[in-house]
Amino acid sequence: MKKETIKQYTILFQYLLLLKEPTYIFLIQTFQHLSPETWWEDFIEPVLQRENKENFKYLDISDLLNVFKMNWESIFSYLDKEDYYRSKYNNEYKIVNKVHRIRTIVAHANDIDMSPAIFVDSLSFLLEYAKLIRCNKKIVQILETDWAKYRRHASDEPSSRWKEETIMRDILSIIDSKVLLNAVNCDTLKPDIKLSVDRTTLRLHSMRTLDEILGFFNNAMKTERGLTVAYALHEANLYTFEDIKEEVNHIYAKYF
Repeated sequence: MKKETIKQYTILFQYLLLLKEPTYIFLIQTFQHLSPETWWEDFIEPVLQRENKENFKYLDISDLLNVFKMNWESIFSYLDKEDYYRSKYNNEYKIVNKVHRIRTIVAHANDIDMSPAIFVDSLSFLLEYAKLIRCNKKIVQILETDWAKYRRHASDEPSSRWKEETIMRDILSIIDSKVLLNAVNCDTLKPDIKLSVDRTTLRLHSMRTLDEILGFFNNAMKTERGLTVAYALHEANLYTFEDIKEEVNHIYAKYF
């Protein structure tokens, strides 16, 4: 692995460590307001059980992000009591998911998943996330400085790679907005279905190539679990991957 790539991974890893405690504080303060006596049992324990975790002390940033996402509606309906509605915070949810994706990239560090553009993009999302969880100004300022510095020096991606990245981004945007985010915001879906949707989101956003995304998209609903999730989504009057195939194919065809 190149020295520059190692440096990029190291910086992202350090920021993830730096953001763990503010994430913890943000979540626990909110949960304690919502349920002073039983916040652990109400908000933490159900997520730990689904993730087979036993001790909150040893959870890393990935575990905290799981807790964040599984309690999304409770958190933001409390923080925005006067004007909360489903889908209002879709962009913020995408930020949390992106940070989860960054953690996955860092945990499985390799040359393929990192480039100057990906590094700068990751710093941008970490900055937005720091603001979302109300980090102190010092952390935000450090992130702003690094993001601005590395953005100036980021080299352009090769044109062919840029084209593929553009298609991937457009397709993932459609999948997020038409299927995944609506499922996350649906209060009638069972927790295990929402967990499957969340894992699907992370898996899709972790894929490196357009072929990987399209292969998963075209086959995910054909597995036994995929069929179960699809049935649950249709029961809740939500779209599945099959329902948006024409739109995805149209995006792909537009570039070729």
